[in-house]
Amino acid sequence: MKCTLSIFLLSILTFGCSKNDFENTNLYLAFDKEAYQPNDNFELTVRIYPTETKKTIRLYKDLNNFEFAFFPKEGQLGFKEVLNERFIQGPSLTGYDSEYIDEFTITEKKPYEKKLLGTIYELENEILFEIPEMKIKDRIDKSILYENPTVLVKGNCRTVYGIEGKTFEPKEIKVVLE
Repeated sequence: MKCTLSIFLLSILTFGCSKNDFENTNLYLAFDKEAYQPNDNFELTVRIYPTETKKTIRLYKDLNNFEFAFFPKEGQLGFKEVLNERFIQGPSLTGYDSEYIDEFTITEKKPYEKKLLGTIYELENEILFEIPEMKIKDRIDKSILYENPTVLVKGNCRTVYGIEGKTFEPKEIKVVLE
């Protein structure tokens, strides 16, 4: 009896908590322009499409399961991990998680779409990419951008009930320095 109960509880934990909301989806990034200059504002649009006819996804209301990073085109190829500077409060253990999580039903004609506003700042030796809503501040050395102005934007989205997730298709933009 104990063995059966243990297997039952383990299967609930395994299949219930590790569900990847982003399985059978495609994640894309889009910018309002292809090239920017220092001190320009930008609009980053996040789009999530289902590969099936209909799909339900869950996202934290504060979008804390999105991660983005800006890299020089030549150089770092890996996705760097960004630690949030604030405490992240997760979903309730009692099942009442609507305070923290939004649920969306997406289709091919009605994907999930979120516009994020950011700014590209010029500092003395660096270019700073900032998205205040996401508390993102990434820096790239200006000397690298003089050689190659292409910036690679990478991102991923984690499921709210586990560590699984999916990466966005990387997107390239240019930052033209004078």
